[in-house]
Amino acid sequence: MLDRAGISNLLADWLAAWNQHDLTGVLEPMADEVIFEHWNGRVIRGKHQLGRAWQPWFSSHGNFHFEMTNCCLDEARQSFSFEWRLAWPSPEPRVQGQLELRTGVDVVQLRDGKITSKRTYIKTCLMIDNRPLLLTLQP
Repeated sequence: MLDRAGISNLLADWLAAWNQHDLTGVLEPMADEVIFEHWNGRVIRGKHQLGRAWQPWFSSHGNFHFEMTNCCLDEARQSFSFEWRLAWPSPEPRVQGQLELRTGVDVVQLRDGKITSKRTYIKTCLMIDNRPLLLTLQP
């Protein structure tokens, strides 16, 4: 069981791995049986499957950067949630390559110091040049 400082350190290291585009580092704190619930409804079960699903994203989505804008840690429940802002070169066909900003929230559950579930929620509108742009839905 992690104390509050341990949870905070896990989150800081995890976000650093994301921003270093280090998929191995992102997967390291996850339990083998992790469950990831994507904002589009897709559910991925297992660390190995999650790595396979995320590999193309890490390979093809450019210089992305996550900024944590708010965080709530719950030591008793071994969980945390955090609001984030993602900046990256947009893959959207109408604005490809322009700086895109998305905002969302992740809800994360821990057990024995490992991430056992990650649920991601995201606004379905992104911002390009301070203008909202509806997302293209992809399968």
